[in-house]
Amino acid sequence: MRPPVHVLDAFGAAGPAARLTGGRGTAWRVGNVILKPLDVLPEELDWLHLASSNVSAAEIRMSLPIMSRSGELIVDGWTAFPVLEGEHRAGRWAETARVAFEFADQFRGVDRPDFIDRRTHAWARADRLAWDERVPADIDGAPFLADLLAARLAISESPGIVHGDLSGNVLFDEMHVPSVIDLTLYWRPVKYSVAIVAVDAVCFEGAPPSLLETIEPSDHFSQYLVRALIFRIATDWFNEIAASRLAVYEDVSRRVLELVSADGRIRHE
Repeated sequence: MRPPVHVLDAFGAAGPAARLTGGRGTAWRVGNVILKPLDVLPEELDWLHLASSNVSAAEIRMSLPIMSRSGELIVDGWTAFPVLEGEHRAGRWAETARVAFEFADQFRGVDRPDFIDRRTHAWARADRLAWDERVPADIDGAPFLADLLAARLAISESPGIVHGDLSGNVLFDEMHVPSVIDLTLYWRPVKYSVAIVAVDAVCFEGAPPSLLETIEPSDHFSQYLVRALIFRIATDWFNEIAASRLAVYEDVSRRVLELVSADGRIRHE
């Protein structure tokens, strides 16, 4: 659905409306403004707006919500964000990993947001499953999950605000620092964000399997890869993606389980 004229006026968006193909296909660009239907909890949008006053990133730019002329973040179910220069470029995975750390640094020291516990969409449920916070009743038959769930070991690194979907949402431009769009917030250790990038790159962007080992060379990174795979597979399962399409995760699951096994041997030597 095209954003109504009164919504465009409220957010100061002027010019022809062009529908964007990425994401869920519901966003529109009008001039220098991106408009899309509200797809997060209203309090999550409020939190992002308030947090923006403390963002002083020199190495990245963030697409933070725009307030309407009347001081609202939501107008008739629509939200607005600035257009940031750049484009997604497959292959720049190491740079995207650095963006993950820079993004987390911008929110270092903030308290855990309350909205994290109130989200009920597939992505939130899959994230909780990945971190053993909740066992849903509807994962019977989901491919690869049983072995991955059994492979988890405890992680001691501290959580914070991270971006849970950087793949495709970091825009590169030679004249500017990277731009981060579609801010998808989770309360996890930052290496989880990097692991999701690695899994996405190997499964969907033609990255070599070796990226799983090189994108973040710290010890026991395989435990983050396990959780990233659980997150992606469970999200697709909860969104009722056909099981045949989940075969894309088979080779990566096998390789990650091998890395977990190797880590286990190292721990016991």
